[in-house]
Amino acid sequence: MAKPENTIVEAEIPGLRAHGIFKQGKPEVRNHKPLLVLIHGGGTNATYFDNDIYSIPGIFNKAGFDVLNINRAGYGGNPLPESKHPLLSSIPLYSSLIRKAYADHTNGQNGIILIGHSLGAAISLSLAAFEGQNLPILGISALGIIPTRDHPAVVVKALEASPGNPRLAFEPSPDSVETFMGPLSVLDMEVLTHPAMLTIFEPCVTSEMLEWFDPTWYERFVNEIAPQIRVPLQFLAAEYELGWRGIEEGRPTFDWVAGLFTNTPKLDARILPGGGHNFELGKNAAALQEARESFINTLIPRAPFSQNPNLPTFNDIPLLDFASTRNPATKPSFLAALRTAIVDVGFLYIKNTTISPSIQETLITKGIEALELPLQEKLKVEMANSMHFLGYARLGAEVTGMKADYREQYDFATEVPAPGPEEPAHRNLRGPNQWPDESIIKGFRTAVESYLEEIATFAISFSRLIAEALDMPANSFDRFFETPQHNKLKLVKYPAPPLNTPIPESGIQGVGAHKDGSFLTFLLQATPHAGLEIQNKLGDWIQAAPVPGTLVVNIGRSLQALTGGVCTATTHRVNLSPENFLAANGTSLGPRYSFPVFQGIRTDLDGADASLKIPQHIRDLVRDEKVRSEAEATFDKMFGDSERVREAVFISRITSHQDVGARWYPEMLAKALEAQREFKEKPAGEHK
Repeated sequence: MAKPENTIVEAEIPGLRAHGIFKQGKPEVRNHKPLLVLIHGGGTNATYFDNDIYSIPGIFNKAGFDVLNINRAGYGGNPLPESKHPLLSSIPLYSSLIRKAYADHTNGQNGIILIGHSLGAAISLSLAAFEGQNLPILGISALGIIPTRDHPAVVVKALEASPGNPRLAFEPSPDSVETFMGPLSVLDMEVLTHPAMLTIFEPCVTSEMLEWFDPTWYERFVNEIAPQIRVPLQFLAAEYELGWRGIEEGRPTFDWVAGLFTNTPKLDARILPGGGHNFELGKNAAALQEARESFINTLIPRAPFSQNPNLPTFNDIPLLDFASTRNPATKPSFLAALRTAIVDVGFLYIKNTTISPSIQETLITKGIEALELPLQEKLKVEMANSMHFLGYARLGAEVTGMKADYREQYDFATEVPAPGPEEPAHRNLRGPNQWPDESIIKGFRTAVESYLEEIATFAISFSRLIAEALDMPANSFDRFFETPQHNKLKLVKYPAPPLNTPIPESGIQGVGAHKDGSFLTFLLQATPHAGLEIQNKLGDWIQAAPVPGTLVVNIGRSLQALTGGVCTATTHRVNLSPENFLAANGTSLGPRYSFPVFQGIRTDLDGADASLKIPQHIRDLVRDEKVRSEAEATFDKMFGDSERVREAVFISRITSHQDVGARWYPEMLAKALEAQREFKEKPAGEHK
């Protein structure tokens, strides 16, 4: 095979520039292979992966993979970043660079796998967390990135020795060699003395090291990045990772960090023996390559999954008439349209529902009234007061990705008694609501409970229609629901952002791009604002503007998992750009109000209970391999070890809402925080 030609792909944003070296995979075996993106760490450049000693792109090119090997900002001839926060600021830059390479130099159909080392691994994880909606990421292989408040002594000394120097160089002392490469027993002396070593390493960008040292980055990694990883992850560390003196010493820290990735559908977490931080340069580099190849091969789609003319996409949201289900002559056409909507789109409008118009109008009136109460009244039912995580959340209290969602809301759920003290703590995700003072807002509780009752009845009817649309018995889903069915209502207010708010390309975030975790979601758009946007298979955002007299219904991850991807959960967001707050005549519409109900499933489901007999011709409707893989992984995560998963979800909830945890679950919160505290208080140099 002739050596693949290098194609340089460049990207630039204000103050930051980077480029990648693209090499095409072997044509004979290239079919359906994803694009591999290599991202180097600090103090190196793209030659870390591709040099005269070894060529990771070359290995993967021979196997048919296209490879983009990135020279990050400040390395490989790129100018020093002007930003004081080059790691965080560069995430959109690398997203743009990868999208450009994917669109211009691959077939744009087979997805992307990120491979990162050290700070490059941190960037890979950040890309998945913060740019996942813009990149078709299949998975990540991350090596040598352990969040810490303490840092190796050799790095600290180098920073102290050169204050103000934009570049940070390490002298090749025995201490630095052992810190970055490991002890003598794992070193490959032929590699260490090879002339190529002079091209692999270069001085670090000081600003990114200072950013990594800043406690803000540690908190961001732990609380924002790790929980947002929703793709398969290979999380690797070396036996002699920075500061570790072996697997036994590193294991507690490694296991704690691996446990932060609570939302990845597949986690391959392991410490590789016989190597140091720069594992690729040690005696056992082949073991790392084997591990990466094994992981990557599990992610190769069996068929293209995006921008494929044979895959269904959509440019509008279908509108269905529930009245058609009452007439035997029109019901078959309704079921056919419903099948198309749930399989190809994941969203639909439904009109002429069984929900009482007067009950719906009362909810709108009372819901808006509750959201317009004085803050001191709303805080009387603040979520911190509830051991069941129900109540009022202030403006900006919820965060998606790196950005606060610009909304305030109440959470109410089907009213059920609190679990007994002998029951597992995670059962407290169910329980009684907090209600505003009836003397302040008369009829509010009745309005909410009446609407939830109406929705519960309609939701069961609609789930039965979905079963029929999939050629299954109408009651196929009934066993997945509790009695009474447990649903959650959010009353959400999106104020118009201040006039001076900067408007990014993606719009102002009311709520960031996401997929619901519910079985189904039933959304009442209470005001005429645009803003709800749905992402189609091509990555385009489609408006789901309010249609009078309808609900918006969308598929949640639970239904997608239970049907093996036949029903597709679709990414959506709320965009609060100024034009979405203006009527056609240019007058202000005021705040946007939105009232979704999330249909829940039983909390005690396990793999056996959750199995469905779906006809093969229906399963064959899943032509998007990414959807199929996501559904299978979500099913395993939700129903594999259901008790452990429920406990993990509950711990995540109390650490995210520590005010609730401190008041209601102090021992559990203390135990969870102690694990973090032990990690933070380790002596300097024990973890990186």
